[in-house]
Amino acid sequence: MRRTSNVGQMPARRPVPPPPRDLAGALAATAELCGHPLSSSAVALLVKDLATLDRNAVLKALARCRIDLHGALNIGEILVRIDDGRPGVDEAWNMLPVTEANSVVWTDEMAQAWAKVLPLLQRGEVEHARRMFKECYVQAVLLARCRREKVTWTPSLGSDPQERERVLQDALQKERLPASYVKELLPYRSLSAHSGHILEQIRLKKIP
Repeated sequence: MRRTSNVGQMPARRPVPPPPRDLAGALAATAELCGHPLSSSAVALLVKDLATLDRNAVLKALARCRIDLHGALNIGEILVRIDDGRPGVDEAWNMLPVTEANSVVWTDEMAQAWAKVLPLLQRGEVEHARRMFKECYVQAVLLARCRREKVTWTPSLGSDPQERERVLQDALQKERLPASYVKELLPYRSLSAHSGHILEQIRLKKIP
Protein backbone atom coordinates (compact mmCIF):
# COMPACT_ATOMS: atom_id res chain seq x y z
CA MET A 1 0.00 0.00 0.00
CA ARG A 2 1.48 3.33 -1.06
CA ARG A 3 1.74 5.87 1.70
CA THR A 4 1.33 9.55 0.89
CA SER A 5 3.46 12.18 2.50
CA ASN A 6 2.20 15.51 3.83
CA VAL A 7 5.61 17.09 3.47
CA GLY A 8 5.49 20.20 1.32
CA GLN A 9 1.74 20.44 1.38
CA MET A 10 0.30 23.84 2.29
CA PRO A 11 -2.03 23.87 5.31
CA ALA A 12 -5.64 24.66 4.55
CA ARG A 13 -6.38 28.36 4.83
CA ARG A 14 -8.83 29.42 7.44
CA PRO A 15 -11.70 31.49 6.07
CA VAL A 16 -11.28 35.19 6.72
CA PRO A 17 -14.10 36.37 8.99
CA PRO A 18 -16.22 39.19 7.56
CA PRO A 19 -15.81 42.62 9.13
CA PRO A 20 -18.26 43.28 11.96
CA ARG A 21 -21.48 44.97 10.89
CA ASP A 22 -22.26 46.43 14.30
CA LEU A 23 -20.78 49.89 14.71
CA ALA A 24 -19.03 49.27 18.01
CA GLY A 25 -17.33 46.15 16.68
CA ALA A 26 -16.27 47.89 13.45
CA LEU A 27 -14.84 50.84 15.39
CA ALA A 28 -12.88 48.61 17.76
CA ALA A 29 -11.51 46.44 14.95
CA THR A 30 -10.55 49.44 12.81
CA ALA A 31 -8.76 51.16 15.69
CA GLU A 32 -6.83 47.96 16.43
CA LEU A 33 -5.81 47.50 12.79
CA CYS A 34 -4.65 51.13 12.70
CA GLY A 35 -2.33 50.34 15.61
CA HIS A 36 -4.12 52.38 18.27
CA PRO A 37 -6.75 50.27 20.09
CA LEU A 38 -9.58 52.14 21.80
CA SER A 39 -11.00 51.52 25.25
CA SER A 40 -14.61 50.37 25.52
CA SER A 41 -15.62 53.79 26.84
CA ALA A 42 -13.97 55.52 23.85
CA VAL A 43 -15.76 53.19 21.45
CA ALA A 44 -19.06 53.89 23.19
CA LEU A 45 -18.54 57.65 22.81
CA LEU A 46 -17.77 57.29 19.11
CA VAL A 47 -20.87 55.17 18.62
CA LYS A 48 -22.93 57.92 20.24
CA ASP A 49 -21.29 60.63 18.11
CA LEU A 50 -21.93 58.69 14.90
CA ALA A 51 -25.41 57.40 15.77
CA THR A 52 -27.33 59.90 13.64
CA LEU A 53 -25.28 59.28 10.49
CA ASP A 54 -26.12 56.70 7.85
CA ARG A 55 -24.76 53.37 9.13
CA ASN A 56 -23.56 52.11 5.75
CA ALA A 57 -21.79 55.41 5.05
CA VAL A 58 -19.98 55.16 8.40
CA LEU A 59 -18.97 51.54 7.78
CA LYS A 60 -17.61 52.48 4.35
CA ALA A 61 -15.68 55.35 5.93
CA LEU A 62 -14.18 52.92 8.44
CA ALA A 63 -13.15 50.65 5.57
CA ARG A 64 -11.31 53.61 4.02
CA CYS A 65 -9.66 54.29 7.38
CA ARG A 66 -8.35 50.73 7.44
CA ILE A 67 -6.77 51.31 4.04
CA ASP A 68 -5.20 54.75 4.31
CA LEU A 69 -5.18 55.87 7.96
CA HIS A 70 -1.72 55.76 9.53
CA GLY A 71 -2.55 57.08 12.97
CA ALA A 72 -5.11 56.97 15.74
CA LEU A 73 -8.78 56.62 14.82
CA ASN A 74 -10.90 59.60 15.84
CA ILE A 75 -14.15 61.30 14.87
CA GLY A 76 -12.43 63.67 12.43
CA GLU A 77 -10.72 60.88 10.51
CA ILE A 78 -14.06 59.11 10.14
CA LEU A 79 -16.11 62.15 9.16
CA VAL A 80 -13.66 63.29 6.49
CA ARG A 81 -14.04 59.91 4.76
CA ILE A 82 -17.85 59.76 4.78
CA ASP A 83 -19.48 59.94 1.35
CA ASP A 84 -22.42 62.30 1.81
CA GLY A 85 -22.47 63.77 -1.68
CA ARG A 86 -19.81 66.40 -1.04
CA PRO A 87 -16.89 66.10 -3.47
CA GLY A 88 -13.42 65.23 -2.26
CA VAL A 89 -10.94 68.05 -1.90
CA ASP A 90 -9.18 67.37 -5.23
CA GLU A 91 -12.45 67.15 -7.15
CA ALA A 92 -13.69 70.32 -5.44
CA TRP A 93 -10.51 72.20 -6.36
CA ASN A 94 -10.75 71.15 -10.02
CA MET A 95 -14.36 72.37 -10.18
CA LEU A 96 -13.55 75.94 -9.14
CA PRO A 97 -14.09 78.75 -11.68
CA VAL A 98 -10.84 80.10 -13.08
CA THR A 99 -12.17 83.19 -14.87
CA GLU A 100 -15.38 85.21 -14.89
CA ALA A 101 -16.44 83.27 -17.99
CA ASN A 102 -16.48 79.99 -16.07
CA SER A 103 -19.55 78.59 -14.38
CA VAL A 104 -19.75 76.20 -11.45
CA VAL A 105 -22.35 74.34 -9.45
CA TRP A 106 -20.78 74.04 -6.02
CA THR A 107 -21.47 73.32 -2.38
CA ASP A 108 -21.60 75.90 0.40
CA GLU A 109 -18.27 74.58 1.71
CA MET A 110 -16.61 74.97 -1.69
CA ALA A 111 -17.86 78.55 -1.99
CA GLN A 112 -16.62 79.42 1.51
CA ALA A 113 -13.13 78.02 0.88
CA TRP A 114 -12.93 79.61 -2.59
CA ALA A 115 -13.73 83.05 -1.16
CA LYS A 116 -10.79 82.73 1.22
CA VAL A 117 -8.28 81.79 -1.48
CA LEU A 118 -9.55 84.11 -4.22
CA PRO A 119 -7.02 86.89 -3.40
CA LEU A 120 -4.20 84.36 -3.75
CA LEU A 121 -5.54 83.18 -7.11
CA GLN A 122 -5.82 86.75 -8.33
CA ARG A 123 -2.14 87.25 -7.47
CA GLY A 124 -1.20 84.07 -9.32
CA GLU A 125 -0.17 82.16 -6.17
CA VAL A 126 -1.82 78.95 -7.34
CA GLU A 127 0.07 76.43 -5.19
CA HIS A 128 -0.39 78.51 -2.06
CA ALA A 129 -4.09 78.85 -2.92
CA ARG A 130 -4.41 75.08 -3.43
CA ARG A 131 -2.93 74.31 0.00
CA MET A 132 -5.08 76.91 1.71
CA PHE A 133 -8.20 75.74 -0.12
CA LYS A 134 -7.59 72.18 1.03
CA GLU A 135 -7.30 73.25 4.67
CA CYS A 136 -10.34 75.54 4.56
CA TYR A 137 -12.49 73.11 2.61
CA VAL A 138 -11.73 70.10 4.82
CA GLN A 139 -12.43 72.16 7.94
CA ALA A 140 -15.73 73.43 6.50
CA VAL A 141 -16.81 69.91 5.47
CA LEU A 142 -15.98 68.49 8.90
CA LEU A 143 -17.95 71.26 10.59
CA ALA A 144 -20.94 70.69 8.32
CA ARG A 145 -20.90 66.95 8.99
CA CYS A 146 -20.59 67.50 12.75
CA ARG A 147 -23.69 69.69 12.50
CA ARG A 148 -25.42 66.98 10.41
CA GLU A 149 -26.01 69.48 7.59
CA LYS A 150 -27.07 68.07 4.24
CA VAL A 151 -25.11 68.99 1.14
CA THR A 152 -26.50 72.00 -0.75
CA TRP A 153 -25.65 72.69 -4.40
CA THR A 154 -25.84 76.21 -5.81
CA PRO A 155 -24.99 77.51 -9.31
CA SER A 156 -22.61 80.39 -9.88
CA LEU A 157 -22.91 81.23 -13.56
CA GLY A 158 -20.24 82.87 -15.68
CA SER A 159 -20.48 84.89 -18.86
CA ASP A 160 -19.78 82.07 -21.35
CA PRO A 161 -23.18 80.61 -22.41
CA GLN A 162 -21.73 77.33 -23.69
CA GLU A 163 -19.75 76.82 -20.50
CA ARG A 164 -22.86 77.68 -18.49
CA GLU A 165 -24.94 75.06 -20.28
CA ARG A 166 -22.23 72.41 -19.95
CA VAL A 167 -21.92 72.92 -16.18
CA LEU A 168 -25.68 72.97 -15.62
CA GLN A 169 -26.10 69.92 -17.82
CA ASP A 170 -23.50 68.05 -15.74
CA ALA A 171 -25.25 69.07 -12.49
CA LEU A 172 -28.55 67.91 -13.97
CA GLN A 173 -27.15 64.50 -14.89
CA LYS A 174 -25.71 64.08 -11.38
CA GLU A 175 -29.03 65.24 -9.87
CA ARG A 176 -27.38 68.06 -8.00
CA LEU A 177 -29.99 70.54 -9.23
CA PRO A 178 -33.69 69.95 -9.97
CA ALA A 179 -34.68 69.89 -13.61
CA SER A 180 -37.25 72.69 -13.13
CA TYR A 181 -34.57 74.99 -11.76
CA VAL A 182 -32.14 74.23 -14.57
CA LYS A 183 -34.85 74.94 -17.13
CA GLU A 184 -35.38 78.37 -15.57
CA LEU A 185 -31.66 79.10 -15.81
CA LEU A 186 -31.50 77.82 -19.37
CA PRO A 187 -34.70 78.83 -21.22
CA TYR A 188 -35.87 76.30 -23.77
CA ARG A 189 -34.88 78.44 -26.72
CA SER A 190 -31.23 78.45 -25.57
CA LEU A 191 -30.99 74.73 -24.84
CA SER A 192 -28.99 72.44 -27.06
CA ALA A 193 -30.71 69.31 -28.34
CA HIS A 194 -28.70 67.20 -25.88
CA SER A 195 -29.69 69.29 -22.84
CA GLY A 196 -33.32 69.26 -23.91
CA HIS A 197 -33.17 65.47 -24.14
CA ILE A 198 -31.68 65.21 -20.63
CA LEU A 199 -34.42 67.44 -19.21
CA GLU A 200 -37.09 65.33 -20.87
CA GLN A 201 -35.60 62.06 -19.59
CA ILE A 202 -35.44 63.37 -16.01
CA ARG A 203 -39.02 64.66 -16.29
CA LEU A 204 -40.19 61.19 -17.41
CA LYS A 205 -38.23 59.50 -14.62
CA LYS A 206 -40.04 61.61 -12.03
CA ILE A 207 -43.44 60.52 -13.35
CA PRO A 208 -44.70 57.54 -11.27
